[in-house]
Amino acid sequence: MQIDRATLPDNGVIYEGDYYRGIPYGQYIRQQGLPDKRTSRVFDIRDFGAVADGMTVNTEAVQKAADAAKSAGGGVVLVDGGWYISGTVKIYDNTTLWITGDSALVASKDHDNFVDAFVILDNAENVRVTGGGRIYGSGEYFVYLPLKKPLLTPLEKIKQPPFLYDPMGYPVDTMRYAIRSRIRYAEDKYGNGQPKIKRPMYMLWANGCRNVIIENVVLEDSMDWNLCIDGCDNVKVSNVVINGNRHVANTDGIDVMGSEEVEVNHCFISTADDGLCVKAPRVHDHDGLNVASEGKMRGTKNVRFSDCTVLSVANAFKIGTETYYDIENVACENCHFFLDIYPGTCSGIAIESADGSNVRNVTVRNITMDNVACPLFICLCKRNKFGYADAEDEMKRFFGGSIDGVTIENIKAVNAEVPSIVTGYRMTWKQMVALLTKEGVSEMAASRIVAGECEFNENDSSDNIIGKNLGEIMISDFEVAYRDDKEEINLLPEIHENVTDYPENSAMGDVPAYGLFIRHAPKCTYSNAHIVPRGMNARECIVEEL
Repeated sequence: MQIDRATLPDNGVIYEGDYYRGIPYGQYIRQQGLPDKRTSRVFDIRDFGAVADGMTVNTEAVQKAADAAKSAGGGVVLVDGGWYISGTVKIYDNTTLWITGDSALVASKDHDNFVDAFVILDNAENVRVTGGGRIYGSGEYFVYLPLKKPLLTPLEKIKQPPFLYDPMGYPVDTMRYAIRSRIRYAEDKYGNGQPKIKRPMYMLWANGCRNVIIENVVLEDSMDWNLCIDGCDNVKVSNVVINGNRHVANTDGIDVMGSEEVEVNHCFISTADDGLCVKAPRVHDHDGLNVASEGKMRGTKNVRFSDCTVLSVANAFKIGTETYYDIENVACENCHFFLDIYPGTCSGIAIESADGSNVRNVTVRNITMDNVACPLFICLCKRNKFGYADAEDEMKRFFGGSIDGVTIENIKAVNAEVPSIVTGYRMTWKQMVALLTKEGVSEMAASRIVAGECEFNENDSSDNIIGKNLGEIMISDFEVAYRDDKEEINLLPEIHENVTDYPENSAMGDVPAYGLFIRHAPKCTYSNAHIVPRGMNARECIVEEL
């Protein structure tokens, strides 16, 4: 019998503001009772030796129940009668993980009890997670304590960094630093000489699955991404509550990546990182973590989010940042985004292509926001996180992907803090050639690539400026009202292009508009855009630049 021991016992501190206390569980979670043994083979983890004593690590017992269900051709793995500590467990074909309303699978606080994720739906068909209970991640024990406690009142003054020259967002009086200094990281972000913490990359990971239903379950206190739908087909997620510590780093709510035909409906998400997120990475990794998956990475398409409430310290709805393969046919509708701590949500709607992805046919409509700093951020750049598979791939992807066919309509936001931004990118010929040569391409070959592949700015007589425009972007019925606080605006002679860095609304510093700043987007149209600034505003409402 293994007794659970915390690898970092002093890190399980919870501060006021870490959790949202007003989750209306009754609107999402129903009592289901027990599965019907007359119609399903039930494999109760207690029959395999699991005990809910708050001390015993039950990984072996839970896995034996799952393996028995697999051997029987499927069934119900039942978690009932209490909270059971466990390490990594895998669920297979034709199996339902049923956690009853008074019960939970609880992540061990010992970091060595995990491989890749906590609960893995492993290359399974016809798999389900339900029951009204909890999967509990013990998240605070997988990260270091923050530099500062949560901020429960608004900043007196809003200030952006001049551009994203530092991940923490220095200087210390900026809004970005106010956010980053309160995050609990698994890395030594604060320079204390601490080693990197080993933690699982996902709490609930649907990996390479087909025909998945995840409904009527609470995901709580995740140690990393909450729910990752990865390389799956035909997935339905509904009536899921995600209740996370809003300061544990990387705790995305629901990530859909390399998957097709995914519907997410009527979920409540409170988390530190992106709430509803669509990705298409080249490999499984983020922030130095990686997982061993044999699944082939691919694009993401036909994804729909609806009727969700999201509290996120990062972005409420986001496409990106990992965008290597193409992403298409994504909708986010009839949702509410808000936050009760400060600064507000980084962006309400963020649509990005940073690593070569062609993002197309995206619709976001009927969204309300409160205390979301930036209502809309659309950005095409070429961070190129994943590099290139070969020379042909380099020729295809070096100049980045595209964003086209985006519709943003009926958006109502209050207590905003910074402008919305819609932007492609530009850089000089010399900068582009230098970037290629830095990546190992000869100067002659680099010049040939640049000359043959780039889009020129026709208004620049020197033909020295190259880059990419956004495609068709349509914005309509866009209503925003600022919080009437103070601001410090420091406009640089040229607005930072942020071509190869992490894309975020604070990455370019201040822009000359308070409402919409539109740049390198000649096909962007807007109608009925009404933005009410703070009282001390001195900028124009909408500014368009080539």
